Amino acid sequence: MRKLIWMACLAYLLTGIGHIIIGSVLEPLMAHYGLEYSDGGQLIMNQFLGFLAGVLLAPLALRAMGRRVTLLIALFLFASSQISLFLLIPWDVLLVIIPLGGAGFGMIETILAGLIIGKLKEKKASIMVLTEVFFGIGALAVPILAAVFIATGHWNYIFMVVSVIVMVSFVLWLFLRFGEYEPLLKKEAINKNSPDGKPLKLKYPKAAWPLILIGSFFFFLYVGVEMTFPNYLPSILSMTSELSASILALSITVFWGAMTFGRIIMIFIVEKVGIAKLFFITVIGQFVTLGLFAASPHYIVSFVVIFFAGLLMGGIFSLGLLAVNEGMIGLEDRTTSLLIAMGGLGGALLPRVAGSLLDNYPVQVTLWAIFALAGVMVVLMLSLFIFRKRLILE
Repeated sequence: MRKLIWMACLAYLLTGIGHIIIGSVLEPLMAHYGLEYSDGGQLIMNQFLGFLAGVLLAPLALRAMGRRVTLLIALFLFASSQISLFLLIPWDVLLVIIPLGGAGFGMIETILAGLIIGKLKEKKASIMVLTEVFFGIGALAVPILAAVFIATGHWNYIFMVVSVIVMVSFVLWLFLRFGEYEPLLKKEAINKNSPDGKPLKLKYPKAAWPLILIGSFFFFLYVGVEMTFPNYLPSILSMTSELSASILALSITVFWGAMTFGRIIMIFIVEKVGIAKLFFITVIGQFVTLGLFAASPHYIVSFVVIFFAGLLMGGIFSLGLLAVNEGMIGLEDRTTSLLIAMGGLGGALLPRVAGSLLDNYPVQVTLWAIFALAGVMVVLMLSLFIFRKRLILE
C-alpha cells in the first residue's frame, strides 16, 4: 500500500506544479512571444478549460480503459505540453496543445482522488490530506525553481525539468505493480448479469441529489475563495497599508505555507478527530478568520490572520470530498469528478468577479464579499450534514 500512496503523492506533486507553472514564468514567456498579458491570460484559460474537460472525462476514461492506462495517457499529455512550452513552439500551436496538458493533470487529480476515497479501506482521510500536502509542495516549489531559471536567463528550461519528472512518473506507473491493490488499476469488471454485457452502471438514489447539489455549490464557492483570497492579497494589502512590494508578495507565501503546514497537522489528527468534526472546525475557522481579516485594523494583525486562515483552510478540500462521498458507494469516481469540476469552475469565475469589485468599489466591499461567501459555505456545510445523515440512514 505504501508504494501506491507514494506514487499518488508524486502525481499530486505534479498536479500542483501544473496549476502554477505557467504563471510562474508568465513575464519572460510574454516577452519572448511579444504579446500582452491578455494573451497570457488566454493561455492560462485554455489550460483551465483542458483541466475541466479532463476532470469531467476521467470517469468515462477509467471505465473504458482502467486507471493505469488512463493515468499513463494523462501523464503523456502533461509531459507533451511541458515539452511544447520548453521548445517555445509557435504561439497559435501552443494555444491548442496547452489544453491537452490541462486535461492530463485534471484526469490525474480526479482518478487518484476517486481511487483513494472509493477504494482504499484504511486511513483514506489521512492519505487524501497527505496527497494535498504534496500538491501544496509542488505549488510552493515551482515559483522558487522558476526564479532560479529566470535568473540564469534559461527560464524555459523549467518546463524540461518538469517534463522529465512527469516521464519518470510515467515509467513508474507503467512498470510498478502494487500487489493486492493491482486490480484497482485495471479495467472495470464486466457485469455478467447484464444482458448487453456492459459494465454495471450505478445511479444516484433520489436522497443523494440534494447532497450532490449542495456539495457542488460548496466546492464552487470554496475553490473560488481559495483562488481569490491569496491571489489578491498583495493588491488588497497595498490598498490598506504602505508595505513594500516584496513584503506584499510575502503574504501569498505566508498563506500557502500555512496551508501546507495545516495539511501536515491534519494527517496526524484526522483519524482521531473524525472527518465530520474536522470539516466543521475548518469551515467555521475559515468563516471566522476571513471575517477578522475584513475587520483587521493593522497589517500585522492581517498577517497573523492570513497565517491562521491558511492553517484552517488547508484541509477543507480533502475533507469536503470525503464528507460528500460518504454513502455514495460505487459512485465515488463520478462524484469526485463533479465536485472537482465545480471547484475548478469557481476557481476560474470568482477571481474575475473579485477583480471587478476591486476595480469599481472600495476594497472593503471585496473583503466583506469574500466573508459573505464564507458564511454561505457554513450554511451549505450544515445542510450537507443534514442530507448526508438522511442518505446514510436509508
